[in-house]
Amino acid sequence: MIEQIKKLIDVKLDNINTVALGIITQVDLKKLRCNVKLKHKIQGNEIELFDVPIACLKSSAGTIVISPAEGDIVLVLFSKYELVEQLKNKEAVDVNELLKFNLNNAIVFGGLFTLVDSIPTIGKDELLIEHKSGNYIKFQQDGKITIKGDVYVDGNLDFKQIRGVDAESGEWHKHS
Repeated sequence: MIEQIKKLIDVKLDNINTVALGIITQVDLKKLRCNVKLKHKIQGNEIELFDVPIACLKSSAGTIVISPAEGDIVLVLFSKYELVEQLKNKEAVDVNELLKFNLNNAIVFGGLFTLVDSIPTIGKDELLIEHKSGNYIKFQQDGKITIKGDVYVDGNLDFKQIRGVDAESGEWHKHS
């Protein structure tokens, strides 16, 4: 009897999807969606999910979007309930309560390092935005900002000092 109960529980648990690793196979940046192949096989078969929303850091204050590419290793998260219904608008919606943790309710959240990837150097209490070119913006522990790469400003640039010279009194740069 106990073995039968254990088997029933195992069957139920086998149908719950929460988090998996995936490899992006195709990206649609206009819709911010992608196709993703799960990194694990299910019963010997590769599983690919299509038209999966890509999560980014977004709030009413702004958005940080890092465009994913084919071959990126990502987290695939599974919503407990129907994702399509929940993404229709910003309001609470009715969902099919019988359809839970389904593979079709996936969301991709990008950016995992594998053991063969080069890990960027970053210290405690630092923030790093690094481009594949090697250029970066780094907010250091002491609050200083380091920028590696050419910087172009589209708009006005205002500053207090450059190399310790007051902007109003110093002669630091002249256009020819």
